[in-house]
Amino acid sequence: MERMNEVIIEFLSEAYVGPSHPYTWFINNDPESGILGTIKKLKAEEASTPIIDNGTTIVAHIEHLRWSLNKTNSLLNGEDPTMNWSESWRVRRVDSEDWMLLIEQLSGEFNRLVKSLSSGVSLVSDEQLKEALALIPHAAYHLGAIRQMVLIIKR
Repeated sequence: MERMNEVIIEFLSEAYVGPSHPYTWFINNDPESGILGTIKKLKAEEASTPIIDNGTTIVAHIEHLRWSLNKTNSLLNGEDPTMNWSESWRVRRVDSEDWMLLIEQLSGEFNRLVKSLSSGVSLVSDEQLKEALALIPHAAYHLGAIRQMVLIIKR
């Protein structure tokens, strides 16, 4: 199970932080091509801009990712979180201060998960294992969506 945790960390780190070695599994090899590197270049106004009328924003994607990491962290901590999925999309606009705070919170939840998995937490139940594994394609999906949104916003 320890090896499983290492693999999960490797994939999640690629999605959130970027590549850690010369090859990558699913992103390009730019040093800051992960979620955190992509969003740290954005101003709050850009991150709060929908690309279509009534569309979502990068802020909403980041809050949703933070929320999902928090849910997994709670589950791995032995808690039984009852969370409303639609709540994870409620934040859509932020000012500069709140944008920096949201980025810090996302990074904090990610680091908390990595620390937990690194310490050898056992993914003992099917729910815990599925929850941890699902974070990988989930992060990759949102990274792709965010990167496409950035291209449109920066035009």
